[in-house]
Amino acid sequence: MTGDSEIFKNEYITVRLERDGQLVRLIRSAVPFPDPKTVEHAWAPVIFLLDRIGREGRCILSDTRLAPGRNDPAFEAALARVRKEMFREFRKAATLVQSKVGLLHVSRLIREDRVDRMAFSDEAELFAYLGLKQR
Repeated sequence: MTGDSEIFKNEYITVRLERDGQLVRLIRSAVPFPDPKTVEHAWAPVIFLLDRIGREGRCILSDTRLAPGRNDPAFEAALARVRKEMFREFRKAATLVQSKVGLLHVSRLIREDRVDRMAFSDEAELFAYLGLKQR
């Protein structure tokens, strides 16, 4: 896997730079966030890192397959603020989910966010959308 490396990790999120820097993969762990404040604290260094490494010309893949489901209003509001900062300025953005229910949930969030992003439960379809070959 030439040019792939883990560039950040905390108990909630791992960030990998893949495809010789063409792709930023954010992997959400199975550890649940205890409260909405922790959501923003956990994602803050990731957003700082994305700003630092640069977004222009790169794709971003948010892999949420392990993430515990949660949709209470305070949690969704915190995550909406994070997504606004996380997905901006990338060439293309996509989210990978585990199930059809996850696909419906993320598709709703994408519509609410009004951003150019797609959700997939199939990794091959996701990579085709991003214009990258699946390995």
